[in-house]
Amino acid sequence: MFKSVFKTGIRSTYNVSENASFHTESWAVYPAKHRSTGKAASVFIFDKTKFETSVQRMCSQSPNATNPRLIISECYELIKKEVSKLTKLKHPQILTVLEVLEETRSKFIFATEAVVANLVTLDLNKEDELSIQKGLLEVSKGLQFLHNFCSTIHLNLQPSSVFVTSSGDWKLAGFKFLQNLNELSVSERENFYIMNNSSIVPFANLNLNFTAPELIVDSSNLRLDTANDLWSLGLFIYYVYNKGEHLISCFDSNSPSEFKAEFRKFEQKFYNHRVSELKYLLKDIPESLWSTLTHLLARYPNDRITIDQFIDSDFFSGSLIKTMWFIDEYSTKNIDEKLIFLSGLVADQGALLKKLPVVFKNSKLLPLLAESTSNELNLLGTKKLDADTDSLISQSFNVIMLIGQDLSGLSFQDRIYATMLDSTKKRKDDSSPLLKLAKTSVKCRLEIINHLDVMTKKLSQKQVTDIVRDIAELCLTYAPNEVDVQADQIKLQETFLQNLELVIEMFDFPYIKKTLFPLVCQVFKTTTILSTKLQTIATFQMLIDKNVIDKVIVNEQLLPVVENLKSRDKRIISGILFFFTKLSQSEHIALDLETLVDKVLVQCLRLAFGCSGCSKAEFQQFMRSIEGIQSTLTQRKLQTLTESDASSTNFDSLINTPSLRQAGKDDTVKGPQSKPIAPAQANNSRPTRNQSAKHTSTGSVKHARPSHVKPLTLKPTQKTPLSFGAIDGDGNSGFGKPMLFKNQTSAGDEFEDFQDGSSSNNTSIDWSSAKSSQPRYDTPSATVLSPTMRNQETFSSSAIGNSSSTVKYPPGYNASVVLTPSSTGSTPTPKPQNNEDLLNFL
Repeated sequence: MFKSVFKTGIRSTYNVSENASFHTESWAVYPAKHRSTGKAASVFIFDKTKFETSVQRMCSQSPNATNPRLIISECYELIKKEVSKLTKLKHPQILTVLEVLEETRSKFIFATEAVVANLVTLDLNKEDELSIQKGLLEVSKGLQFLHNFCSTIHLNLQPSSVFVTSSGDWKLAGFKFLQNLNELSVSERENFYIMNNSSIVPFANLNLNFTAPELIVDSSNLRLDTANDLWSLGLFIYYVYNKGEHLISCFDSNSPSEFKAEFRKFEQKFYNHRVSELKYLLKDIPESLWSTLTHLLARYPNDRITIDQFIDSDFFSGSLIKTMWFIDEYSTKNIDEKLIFLSGLVADQGALLKKLPVVFKNSKLLPLLAESTSNELNLLGTKKLDADTDSLISQSFNVIMLIGQDLSGLSFQDRIYATMLDSTKKRKDDSSPLLKLAKTSVKCRLEIINHLDVMTKKLSQKQVTDIVRDIAELCLTYAPNEVDVQADQIKLQETFLQNLELVIEMFDFPYIKKTLFPLVCQVFKTTTILSTKLQTIATFQMLIDKNVIDKVIVNEQLLPVVENLKSRDKRIISGILFFFTKLSQSEHIALDLETLVDKVLVQCLRLAFGCSGCSKAEFQQFMRSIEGIQSTLTQRKLQTLTESDASSTNFDSLINTPSLRQAGKDDTVKGPQSKPIAPAQANNSRPTRNQSAKHTSTGSVKHARPSHVKPLTLKPTQKTPLSFGAIDGDGNSGFGKPMLFKNQTSAGDEFEDFQDGSSSNNTSIDWSSAKSSQPRYDTPSATVLSPTMRNQETFSSSAIGNSSSTVKYPPGYNASVVLTPSSTGSTPTPKPQNNEDLLNFL
């Protein structure tokens, strides 16, 4: 946008824009920036080539014109005089020259403070009444400086002589016809005739639309005086309020004859009338200014008021205009006056501040306070912070943030964040602007936190979190050198905890777990202030409601802190009980039932019964809260339990196991199988292998049984162990034991049979004791034996064996009942059945 276009000293200092922002008379005004400081400026450029060409053309068209070179020379001298006077006169209401006039072959150049327009190019329709009122006061202050301190008459007060800065200030310029009364004799002042300075060049003549009539109309008693400027000021006021309309309008503003004709019309309309009758003529001028305006436009100079009287008039007595004027002179005021002003500015919820024009606040007040605050912060390294300076910095920042809430996000970052809140921008002292401000005092930190809501709206999430991270520890901990401001420190802690809700969801979880939440717990543990402790409890509730903390944080950090609570104040207990209610109901945290019972419910009872300062109704309320927590825990416990009794359920599951419901399938343990033993013949011959008994699933097997048969001797074989009936898995050996059938004999009888069988040499079987037919059991029903019966259980074996066999077996065992080892362990001791089961097996 900017480039250097002129090979001059100004070129080496400023970057000048390609396009002019506006034109005034023969000057083109370009925006520029200082190369080193970046400060904005305006560069005025007068193009000699174009001017000389235009003069040559005008002289060729006018037969009475003098030598063009003489006219050009006179105009150049007038320009040099104007810029020279402007450079020498220094006042806040006079346009400030930054770079003196430079002359080249083709141009005149000089630089001033940044201006955006003059009153000719300014859109007056967009200016509010207060801004115009302030501008008129600024112009009047400039005239007051010229009249009272310089004894000088401006003589060229018109819209093109007043410039508007980027901050909205009106600055006085246009000093081409400046007249110093100290340099003029009385005779020269009385015989001053403006026509002696007439020229064909428009800007080299006075604008008669704003020139006092005594300098044109009157032929005698002429007097050059400061009253001439008061007439010009009256016409200037009319022009501004009526949006560029002239009270005395000459088609040719350089024609005295035309002015005389227009002035006679004006005399008839304006003079010798009541003020109330001039409304049609004054139009948009405020009624409060009518009376004053008639004194400014008095026909004769001696009847006009002075510039001091105009400034002291009721028109400038309003609080707003005085406020704006105080701001213009802010840098000249002492610290006590500044504090009073800032306090009044934000009184009644900032009523006065809200009434100020937006452009004035944004362009004038905001930069002024930001610069003032930065200067005070920079001076803290060389002096000790006193109470007045602390209040000045904090109140200034408060006003800055109040103005900032009406700015756009981009403007807020450029004008406020970059200069005061940037936590990453490091300077020579290795301290960011934010830390400088935050470390200044508790009051400054409090103002930052008070306006945290504005920052969340105007800044990015990262910028906000960076600000809070940098000041969190400073806000939540006491500083040893700030004990005397304990009240402010308490308020700071509580305000930080209250506003934490605005930004808590912006932080990452590790920061909350390791840094922020421990700080909050530390405040809860160490503070002795009731309001702070209650606010900390409210913060805990907020963190649970927003699902910010998890189960681990609650178990490791929160519950130990709450468990060590010593206070028994009823308000704290009420807050804790409400917090525990939230905690027990939280599905996000979902504490273990055991933790809730041991650490929450017990703590609730301890606090409720430990409170001695509560009333009966309050204690009952405590207990209702505890009952609510207990009800929640009870429901959670019931959800983990089944509807039926545990013992019956175990029995049902036992009898419905696959081993019982699917007996005889692959998972059933089978014993060794053999052919049925045929009845022995009289000669005791061994039955053939092809002889076998026929069995059916629904019928019974019948055998012809002689009184005595020879037992069948079985050889040991590696088969599956014998198993009769259901298997009980409670044995110590790890293998199932046979269950007794309902038709078995008692344990005592079996033991006697076992004793008899082991000692008897009789190997014959008494078939007469056996039944003629036995039913077949697919899944025999079993009875459960008690431990006593199991220990006493014995086996009764048939007398099957061979007395002549050389193999010796344990008592009650012979070759026919030797079982094969199990594949999964030691061979369990078989339980021989009585004759019924043995026949069924065979």
